Amino acid sequence: MATRKAKLAFNLKRLKGFLFSLRRSKRGLFGVVILVVAIAVALSAPLLTPYNPIETRNLSGSYAAPTWLRYFPGGEGLTENFYPLSINDSRFDTPSALNQFDISIVPSVQNVFVQYSPQIGVPASPGSLEIRYENSSAPIGSSTTISLSKSFYYPYSGVPGTFTFSVAILLPRIDGVSVRCDVFLRQDWVTSASPGVFTYNLTRWQFGGDQAFGLRRESYTAVNRTQSRRTLDWIYPPSFALQSVGAGITSLRQLFPRSGNYTFGVEITITKLAKNAEAAVYLDGLNLKLLGTAWGLFGTDYYGRDVYTQLIYGTRVSLIIGLLASVLSVGIGLIVGLVSAYMGGIVDEVLMRFTDALLVLPSLPLMIVLMAVLSQAQYNMGTLIIVIGFFGWMGFARVVRSQVLSLKERPYVEAAKAVGAGTPYILARHILPNVITLVYVTLALTVPGAIVTEAALSFLGFKDLSIISWGRMLSDVAQRAELWWLIIPPGLAIAILSLSFILLGYAMDDILNPKLRMRR
Repeated sequence: MATRKAKLAFNLKRLKGFLFSLRRSKRGLFGVVILVVAIAVALSAPLLTPYNPIETRNLSGSYAAPTWLRYFPGGEGLTENFYPLSINDSRFDTPSALNQFDISIVPSVQNVFVQYSPQIGVPASPGSLEIRYENSSAPIGSSTTISLSKSFYYPYSGVPGTFTFSVAILLPRIDGVSVRCDVFLRQDWVTSASPGVFTYNLTRWQFGGDQAFGLRRESYTAVNRTQSRRTLDWIYPPSFALQSVGAGITSLRQLFPRSGNYTFGVEITITKLAKNAEAAVYLDGLNLKLLGTAWGLFGTDYYGRDVYTQLIYGTRVSLIIGLLASVLSVGIGLIVGLVSAYMGGIVDEVLMRFTDALLVLPSLPLMIVLMAVLSQAQYNMGTLIIVIGFFGWMGFARVVRSQVLSLKERPYVEAAKAVGAGTPYILARHILPNVITLVYVTLALTVPGAIVTEAALSFLGFKDLSIISWGRMLSDVAQRAELWWLIIPPGLAIAILSLSFILLGYAMDDILNPKLRMRR
């Protein structure tokens, strides 16, 4: 018991002395500070950003620049996210939601009602806008247009990065009428260069009898066999790319050429086709989103994901892969070096020739070939760690072997053999403690190589699609080299983290190697 306490006290004293020496080393202290910051960032990633680096998309436009670039020369045309309609009001969850819209009926006819409906709404969202057309006295062939619009001021001189809109439509009854739905955008400003007010029809759908154009029909079933009533589920328009937004619209500059007043809305046109005509139309989820060309601290990638979030979560991945791959490679090298040197003979010959065979092969091309043999489904973090660790142990094995060849001839090893100590005991108690300093130093110096190797493999396309790493960030922007704000952050992060381990390794070498410390 006393011996154990003495050993524990001795080890604590050695650790205290090591930490004191490390604190006196400027290089080591700088490396420790960087490493501690990186670990803190990796552990607190969910607290530093509310987004998911993979799943949270469309935060802004594709390849949005950092927001702070707007305040430098050349950034005047960058825009930020702009939402003309509030989400709660556009869902018509309450009667007050109708107050933000301008509602008109042209021409004004009897038995046409526009009101709030609390019973019907899109799934998980009660309430909608109800348009009811009941046996109007208007002649057959006449049309009535109900307009729902919202005016807003667009504050930017540049164009938005992405333009999306949505509306949900429900038609539980269409008897003796045709219904047409138009979504429009109007420019409500007049200049000498633009003397008129321009209205762009973004999309159109039409329903008449059993026909429905432009919308996907779902659960279209008869409710009552004696009547011509039919039921449609809520139908949503598809996602609109620019080329599918209205005829003749070729660019977002055409829709938003400047700052000014605009109007966005929906027009429902009901045309009477028979004497007894009635219809019920419900609208919900009307929304307009203008995603900008500037976002956050480091902008966004192609899918509109936050680059700052990816950088934060990439710290965790790079640390895990770098440390575990280094532990694996150093562990393999240590075992091979110990066994080869101490056993000697045929064991030494076989292990060293195998080591030499792997040592002369270029590691990165060999890893590329191995990863290419694997399927895309096998590109995961575990595979990367195993591949990187397996091809990084050969040099350390030869270093350990040379050290052990010298140690096994020492008198204390011969004395241990003379008293009957076995090979495991000698390796664990006499050989390993004398090479453990090499393990610490090599482990610290191997981590940067593992991090850079992971970045290289990810850059070449051998990456785990379920995680984000700094190498994958570089790979995703490989074809857009002009977007420097997407390249510098992950590249600089790889360099800084690698530098921290290199500085720490050199400091440990100075402290743990007495000969080197005396020479300097």
